[in-house]
Amino acid sequence: MFRKHLALVTVAGIFALVVVGCGESQNPIQQYGEEVIQAYGRTKRVKARADMQAVKTAIQQYYIETGHFPASLTDLSLVQNQGIDPNLYAYDPATGSIHLR
Repeated sequence: MFRKHLALVTVAGIFALVVVGCGESQNPIQQYGEEVIQAYGRTKRVKARADMQAVKTAIQQYYIETGHFPASLTDLSLVQNQGIDPNLYAYDPATGSIHLR
């Protein structure tokens, strides 16, 4: 009797897990789409950080060559030639500091 009861409870538990698992969760295509969008966002942030390092170097080089920091990031040829979006960064021309917005 105990074994039948245990088997019945086990089957009911498995059924409940399957029903809950298949309930209101996203379909695989929607989940895949969201993962692709998230990965794209992460890629953009990584690229922005890498570009920021290149811009920092360009700011330092500009300072060495001219004795002052550029008035804006668009004054840097790197930003113009590489298509770097200066709006992604907060830049202080008085100090030459830069960080992501």
